Amino acid sequence: MPITRQDVGCWVVRGNAGSAASTSLPSEAQTQEWCLARTYRKDLIEAGDLIVRYLGGQKTPAVVELGRVTHPVEPAPGVDKPVVRYAAVPLQQPVARQVLKDDPDLRGCELIRLGRAANPLHLTPTETLALAAYLAPDDLERAGWTQRLADLRQ
Repeated sequence: MPITRQDVGCWVVRGNAGSAASTSLPSEAQTQEWCLARTYRKDLIEAGDLIVRYLGGQKTPAVVELGRVTHPVEPAPGVDKPVVRYAAVPLQQPVARQVLKDDPDLRGCELIRLGRAANPLHLTPTETLALAAYLAPDDLERAGWTQRLADLRQ
C-alpha cells in the first residue's frame, strides 16, 4: 500500500555492515549520501526530513546514525540513480535490531517486516518516537532531531 508524507516520522536507509560507518563522534552533523531505489517514495523526501541509517549483517545489525535530509532527492553526478543527501551523526550507542524487534511499537516497522525492501524505508511517527526513546539526548540534539520530535509528540 502506498504511503504519504503524513505516514512518515523518519526515513530509513539501509546498508550492510561492510559499508563505512564513522566511529568518531563529531559535534556537528557530517554530510552523507545514499543511493535510493527508483520508486515513488524518493519523491516524498524533502529537505528537513528526519533520517536514520541502519547497517545490517549477521553480527551487530543496528541503527547507527541519525540526521536530517539536506537537499531534495536527485541523481548523483554521472549516475542515473537517485541519491538522498543528509547531515548525520553517528550514535554514541547504536540501537540493535533485537531492541527494535522487542519493542511493541517497533516490532512491526518496515525495517523489521521487510527484510529485502529497497531504500528508502520509513518509520511512522509513533515508531520514530519509540526509536527516539533509545537515543541519547546529546545524539538527538547533535542530529537536529529535538524540535521535530516535539512536533511529532503533539
